Amino acid sequence: MTERRTARGFRASVAAVGMLVALGCVKRTETIKIEPDGTAHLEVVFDGDLEDVRTGDAMLADHGAWDVEERIEKDDDGDEDLRRTARLTVAPGGEFPTHFAGDDHDLALLALGFSTSLDIEERPDGTYYHFRRLYHRREWARIDYFRRTFVEDELEKLDNKDMAELTAEEQRSVAQALIDLEGVKTLMLAEAAALALEPPLRQDSSLAIHRAIWQVFEAIEVNPVVELLRMEGDEAEAQIKTTVEEVHQELEQRIEQVLGASDPSGRSARAFLDQLDLERRRYAITEDLADDNFEITVELPGRIVGHNSLDGIGEVGGSSVRWEFDGKWLYDRDQILMATSVVASGPLSQ
Repeated sequence: MTERRTARGFRASVAAVGMLVALGCVKRTETIKIEPDGTAHLEVVFDGDLEDVRTGDAMLADHGAWDVEERIEKDDDGDEDLRRTARLTVAPGGEFPTHFAGDDHDLALLALGFSTSLDIEERPDGTYYHFRRLYHRREWARIDYFRRTFVEDELEKLDNKDMAELTAEEQRSVAQALIDLEGVKTLMLAEAAALALEPPLRQDSSLAIHRAIWQVFEAIEVNPVVELLRMEGDEAEAQIKTTVEEVHQELEQRIEQVLGASDPSGRSARAFLDQLDLERRRYAITEDLADDNFEITVELPGRIVGHNSLDGIGEVGGSSVRWEFDGKWLYDRDQILMATSVVASGPLSQ
């Protein structure tokens, strides 16, 4: 579902100087059915624009052990929508998947991660089934703070007007805000990359990279960015991609110069730039998850005696419970889904 070039769409153009961001949303519908012996049947359905399902977060493009089907349909506007359905059976005591990256191990390190467990406990009054899933948090707040400070506040001051409604000075002001945001975003990702290296990058080298990055963004001229924001359609996408590549090339050259002073072999620079690319991809996936919709249904044997769904769906005493949330729910904190059921024994089972 691609946003149109309205004030809302213009708000999404913060990618003009930095990274291209997928704007569509994907609905993820997952059903987990547990048999009395602990066998788990998983079915996940991804619905969305063809390009959105095939890009962004890992969604079983490399199927691995999953059985996957795809169906392509056209919506009312003639755009292609894709429904990707994936099924997997986990044997009793087997390990649940921890991501939807399939066999793409590199992407598995960056994609949305989750840990799922099923504990079966025998008690005098029956057999208890304890389902638990932990979604691992996505780091977001540090960069989002600057997004709001540089861009959101600026747009609010301009009454969220469309680009064509702004004066030339207002357009320059918005363009400069976008440049500053992308500069700070790159600094944050570079800091994460420096800390992720083994061993971490020396602080003086990290600060030298910090200075070099900011110099690149300080040198970006505002007027060409204003022109980018005025463009629409394929022309805009192509030009933005070219601009992104030019900025990245300049950043790479500056970083190679900084780290080459202490390591002429270039190995330190290559390791850092590879890690920076990983951090960019990780953040792009996190940003892309924001407007994805999640619906998780768990069916357990017997009757459910407790769950932590906040939607009021799945009353205690039934056999299933459902959670619904969007990708922002995963930002900056782990999230846990829990449900317990019991198959009563003895007189209670009558």
